[in-house]
Amino acid sequence: MMRLRASGALLAIVAAGACRSSEPPQRAARESGSPAAGGVTSAAPPRGDHARELAALRAFEESRRSWQEIARRPPAEVALGPNPYRLAALPGGGAVGLLRGAAAIAVLEPDGRERGRIEAPPSPTAVAVDGRGLVWVGGTGSPEIAIYRQEGDGLVRAGEVTLDGAWTARALVAGGERWMYAADERSGRVVALAVTRARSGAVSAVRQREVGRCGAPIALARTRRHLVASCLFDHALLAWPLGDGGRPTGEAPVRIAHDGPLWSVDAVGAPDGDVLVAGGVEDHPLEREDGGFGYIDSFLYAYRIDGDGARRLAAVNVSAHGVVTPKWLRAEIDGDTLRVVTAGYATALVAEVAIPLGGESAPRVATRAFWPGTTDWLPGAGGAAALAASPLLDDWLVDAGGPDAPARVAAPDTSGIARTVESRIGEALLFTSLMAPWGSSEGRRSRFTCETCHFEAHGDGRVHYTGRGEVHASTRPLRGLVENRPHFSRALDRTTTKMVHAEFRVANRWNGRDPWFAVDAGDVPWLTAIEGAPRHLSPELLRRSLIAFLADFGFETNQAVRGRQRFTRLERAGAERFRERCAGCHRARVVTDDPASEVPFDRWEELIFAPAGPLVWASPEYQKTGVEPYVHERGARTPSLRRLHLKHPYFTSGSAASLDEVLARAGWVGDRFFHDGAPAGAVHLDAGERRALRAFLELL
Repeated sequence: MMRLRASGALLAIVAAGACRSSEPPQRAARESGSPAAGGVTSAAPPRGDHARELAALRAFEESRRSWQEIARRPPAEVALGPNPYRLAALPGGGAVGLLRGAAAIAVLEPDGRERGRIEAPPSPTAVAVDGRGLVWVGGTGSPEIAIYRQEGDGLVRAGEVTLDGAWTARALVAGGERWMYAADERSGRVVALAVTRARSGAVSAVRQREVGRCGAPIALARTRRHLVASCLFDHALLAWPLGDGGRPTGEAPVRIAHDGPLWSVDAVGAPDGDVLVAGGVEDHPLEREDGGFGYIDSFLYAYRIDGDGARRLAAVNVSAHGVVTPKWLRAEIDGDTLRVVTAGYATALVAEVAIPLGGESAPRVATRAFWPGTTDWLPGAGGAAALAASPLLDDWLVDAGGPDAPARVAAPDTSGIARTVESRIGEALLFTSLMAPWGSSEGRRSRFTCETCHFEAHGDGRVHYTGRGEVHASTRPLRGLVENRPHFSRALDRTTTKMVHAEFRVANRWNGRDPWFAVDAGDVPWLTAIEGAPRHLSPELLRRSLIAFLADFGFETNQAVRGRQRFTRLERAGAERFRERCAGCHRARVVTDDPASEVPFDRWEELIFAPAGPLVWASPEYQKTGVEPYVHERGARTPSLRRLHLKHPYFTSGSAASLDEVLARAGWVGDRFFHDGAPAGAVHLDAGERRALRAFLELL
């Protein structure tokens, strides 16, 4: 994850993205269970074309597009700061916190001060403490899970497990002494780890057993009776039944499907059925009428799981209360009330939600001041202050539960990479509500951010109606944009400046504000959290800052190349087939619209195995390859293939569910290539070519 996350509609479909719907959605009444904020019916017209200011911004953009500098840009996991990400309580007091950007585990005092660090697996995102007090840590950088034990005031490495057939260990949840559960975001595998221990309590053996699969499991929760996964690409919660001692039973899971993604989950056991709580986007097709985005507020959902399946208990529109993109939540049952604590990553509030389990009254929501950008929260023991992790601010937050925002304790940055204040403001624009501070949740309107449709600035599996003819489009990542213009599949925004300027307009489409606005600490008090930021941000500075961040914002190191330098025989065969069959459109360039940045075949291997993997594998021209309906009369712009695993489902239309399906559909008639709909008599890839190309594409 990154450092400062922010908002707006920005790029909500940059490169063509977001939200599944088979028909143009109709306007409908919103079922929120909470009061809506006020709003206006249409945006005020812009006051001018701002040609002089935009010309200066285009010059700034060009100054940040040196392909030589982009090729040397460090990968995102080290470029954006230490990124505090997850927390877990230690037996006996204190806590451990994961520093995703620093690939480290911090041992924390109750007041958030670090008393030591130890190396973690790359890009750590998951931590769980088992029944013997051992700390298990995994992440998105590799399939390795490291095990630590407490020794004195610190941790020491006590073992490791590598998930079979996996790329990542994105999420973990403990199952007492005997079981640990892990999820691989990339392959979709959810795995039970059966733990055998020595007399000392140390792990002596681990057997792996697949529980099931789903599209991009990003979070796990567990009760005595169920293991629960939040599956980003599937827009679903899966709850697998567990037997005695937490063992997997092999029974089919209960499936709860939504129209859009779910970002966080917790589960609580109860005598009459487990209760699941999830934070996610509104369960409604996204609407693209009148040039805006509708029905994508953030919601909190509660379900009861019993012998008859799942029953929804509540759907609370937390955006209406100023809480946008909740990435963590903590739930407990208090008598006949479900109590949930959560916060919006995009907004500076924490919410306490009370949901009557009997449904006899509406949920109640109370909010208080907080800092934005949190991904985890650890309640304090015995009345002590809670701790929170903020990748946005690179701080640990100490939350005493009062009316004031929590104290901040900096997580020291050891990367040695300096970031500009503009880049930090730009990160806030991408991941918080700073791009549209006056948004509304009335009717179809929504308070949302870019991350509403691009979790952690990747895709989220949505395919949405674009508002044009019968055209639907899939969500794509927001990383690496400055070097990959023109933007969107229609390629109408030839510069990043034009795209950024347009997204301010889209983000503020229905709030009555001229999108050429300034903002200051009176409008957004938490602006003071960005070190060095001025109290007043002009329209030009806002746009310049977003461009600056996008120029810094690349991908994390690809798990498939970490620690490697050379192709396998199969991968090299795939590279050669790609050169022959695909590179005429998907060009080996560092900057899509700069032919001078194209590299010869003998340099492909070197740059593919570089940490940042800088080649875009794209071109600026339109192509007609059979993926219909076309987004433009000339076809669609050739998309980037960099980090394909983050772009599910595939094609502009999202009509291919896997890379194997993409390769199976490919065909040629003479010099004409078809990604889909190849006519009878077309030449297709044989099985060996498909295997080789698949192996090569995994490296990109």
